[in-house]
Amino acid sequence: MSEQLTIVVVPRDRFSSAVPCAESILQHTKVPFRLVFLDLGYPKAVLKQVEQVCSGVPLEIVGVGPSIPLIAFRDYLPKIRTKYVAWVDNDTFVTPGWIEALLARAARGARVIMPLTLEREGLDIDPRKIPLRNHISHSELRKTTVDGVEYVFDHKPFRRAAPEEIPEEGHLIDFFELHTFFAETEVLRQLEYEPMIVREHIDIGIQLERLGIDIWCEPKSRVHFDNIHERPSFNDLRFFFYRWAEPLVDRSHELFEQRWGYRFYNERFMKNWAYRRKVYSVCRFMGAPQKVSDLISRVITKFCRPSLEKKFQKDPLAVSERVLPLRSGVLS
Repeated sequence: MSEQLTIVVVPRDRFSSAVPCAESILQHTKVPFRLVFLDLGYPKAVLKQVEQVCSGVPLEIVGVGPSIPLIAFRDYLPKIRTKYVAWVDNDTFVTPGWIEALLARAARGARVIMPLTLEREGLDIDPRKIPLRNHISHSELRKTTVDGVEYVFDHKPFRRAAPEEIPEEGHLIDFFELHTFFAETEVLRQLEYEPMIVREHIDIGIQLERLGIDIWCEPKSRVHFDNIHERPSFNDLRFFFYRWAEPLVDRSHELFEQRWGYRFYNERFMKNWAYRRKVYSVCRFMGAPQKVSDLISRVITKFCRPSLEKKFQKDPLAVSERVLPLRSGVLS
């Protein structure tokens, strides 16, 4: 049977998780597929392991060099010839039945689908001591007004809920995050891809709404990602600091505002969060335990970064409204 699916594995925050990511894909993907690894600077030893693990499937390793993940994907997209594409971040691990559930919803007419995405704790220790918690299953883009200026923010109902607390029905969402998504290749060819490292998923969600294309979440498909829990290597750190450089964060916010006319309510929070992740990652690299790294990153960020302005410290949900129209999609 010829392949209808290309799985593109993209570095998110590090390189060292690539092999277990590939292993999970090979173990749990029971339909024919092509596998593509975008090489944004992997160590040669990691790529050699990937080749060994993936010796039984069509594999292409595409040398890109230092790049923003979304731009690397954009540049490779014209070479994809299969009907469907699945983007999988290399710190994400798929589970049994993940692709079958996505294909089943696609067979009913869905063109862009996000699996239920769970996370392992890393930054922010979970006091419930649960091994996995919800990262994103539902999503809304909302807006609020502060001092006469409109701001948008991404609202994720059921954020950090335990897996058993998440509704099991498929549903429409405003946006997906890039940990893992599945789409018709022809849909992805219609999009513009800006050099963003944050808010790019919101940008894509608005584009799809303008094109009249719904985004579905399929909870029967589950993936989870390692939220910087493991100790990074030196190459991981180097990529992480490149990937989350503050000028790139600033440029992402600027591009989004230029394209859609909205500022983000939590821009400062996002910049502080990226800084704290860097501190945490360095602590883990130096051998500090997870809880110690988490505490150190909190303290250093508190004293070394500008705090949020008071007007942005409150929860804006109660005084907000949706940006995108509420849709009630029906599949065949």
